[in-house]
Amino acid sequence: MTLYRVELREAVAAAIIGAETAAGSNVFTARTMPSRAADLPNVYIQSPTDRGESLNRGPPQFLRTAQIMVIARVSAPSGPAAETALDTLTEQIELAVMTNSPLLAMIQQVSSMEIGIRVNADTNPVIGEARMDFYLEWTETYPITGPALTSITGTLQSGGNNDFAGMDVSFPQS
Repeated sequence: MTLYRVELREAVAAAIIGAETAAGSNVFTARTMPSRAADLPNVYIQSPTDRGESLNRGPPQFLRTAQIMVIARVSAPSGPAAETALDTLTEQIELAVMTNSPLLAMIQQVSSMEIGIRVNADTNPVIGEARMDFYLEWTETYPITGPALTSITGTLQSGGNNDFAGMDVSFPQS
């Protein structure tokens, strides 16, 4: 069984590759992130956190939210050029994620997103990096294991009578 957040991470990667962004096929998941300027632009996708909040007191059912972290990197001859390239790439990524029908069909909603960019002018060429966090929400229900409930038997007590009434309910089995 694959973790659902991993399936979502892979679906985000497929959406970005399918959108033919400036990163092209340089979209990676489940690997380390070192990059050389010659390898840019590229995109790394991780699913570092996943939170579940109980929906009821009955069978285990949770409202889950996975953080899908997208790191986009570009190189350019100057700081302004790197920032412009990052703006273009982050817009392409955002549109790829927010308009991809197969991905959106896997979730209830994108509950929030946060995007930040950073340009390091101390390198030549200049390296720009964006971090895009998408919080994807879905409902997960866990099956209850063990033997099926087949019957309930009970005795009612009243006014000191320990054997006031009894009951025996059997459930049909399919």
